Amino acid sequence: MKKAIISSTVLALLVFSGLSAQLSMQEHREMERLYNDGVQEIMAEEYSDAIASFSQAISINEMFPLAYLNRGRAKAAVGDLEGGMEDIDKGLNYDPKLAEAYFYKGYLMMEAGDSEESEQYFQQAIDMGFVIPEAFYFMGLIRLLSADDDKALIHFNKAISMKDDYALAYHDRAGIKRRMGDHTGALYDYKTAVNYNEEFPLAYNNMGTLKMVMGDYEGAIKDFQTAIEQDPDLFLAYNNLGYAYYQEGELDLAEVNLIKALELKPGFMEAKLNRASLFAKKNQMTDAIELMDEVISENPDSGILYTNRGLIREMNGDVTGACDDWNKAFELGEEQVKEYLNECN
Repeated sequence: MKKAIISSTVLALLVFSGLSAQLSMQEHREMERLYNDGVQEIMAEEYSDAIASFSQAISINEMFPLAYLNRGRAKAAVGDLEGGMEDIDKGLNYDPKLAEAYFYKGYLMMEAGDSEESEQYFQQAIDMGFVIPEAFYFMGLIRLLSADDDKALIHFNKAISMKDDYALAYHDRAGIKRRMGDHTGALYDYKTAVNYNEEFPLAYNNMGTLKMVMGDYEGAIKDFQTAIEQDPDLFLAYNNLGYAYYQEGELDLAEVNLIKALELKPGFMEAKLNRASLFAKKNQMTDAIELMDEVISENPDSGILYTNRGLIREMNGDVTGACDDWNKAFELGEEQVKEYLNECN
């Protein structure tokens, strides 16, 4: 998931204008100092220190909603989502009109995997006046993950209209445009994303895959190389670079990158399939079939795998084995394999 949002609204330094009847002037000043220390520590990503500072501020005044809210955010940043949620709920208990708390509650719920309910909290924050681009972005992300592309697009458009350099929103909007068949629009969004955030390896990788769909393998190779330069552990980019080299006839370079993808992620099915295709292309049929056997043993209910192994077996002269695989693929719901089954009659 994305890193927690730092909002200047929530993290504003406090200068108290009035005194609580229960606190002395000295206690107020100490509470103010501790809270502001916590703010500075969050901004410096010193989350453990921030938790300690907010806790001390709360020990002076247990009815301090902003301190609970920001301590909750600091707890979430160190992996304590449950503790973070509890603190945000305490903040809302003391101030139900604290709009930004609804936003962060939505965010932590999304981090915990409860996307459906989290959207309601983002919308509540907006309705209460906490209107920030991140709220629309996260609602767009929720809709994107649920394949509701039309609503996701609306939310991403709104986020971008509020923050025109929002690289993440451009990147995710590109994915929607791509699914809708608007490749030119998707390419524009990917380019815009990396223009605003030059260190964005996933965007370069995804832009490269789109360029392959558009037939620009040379441009795709450059994008995959950039992604790998920025993130040497991005196994997706090595696999895609290997596939692009395969399509360009650079079989040795293809193999080097596919091997690297599998070193980084040994069970990566797509890289295994690409390597099996590479073996077949190099007429190493035994290696290709053995690798397909391995992939099928790991994914026995995938019809497309039987279809592909059947094609390799046919290339190797094993028509009986190919027909067995195609029949199995058909049983698993691969309708397009019917044309191959005609060869088996």
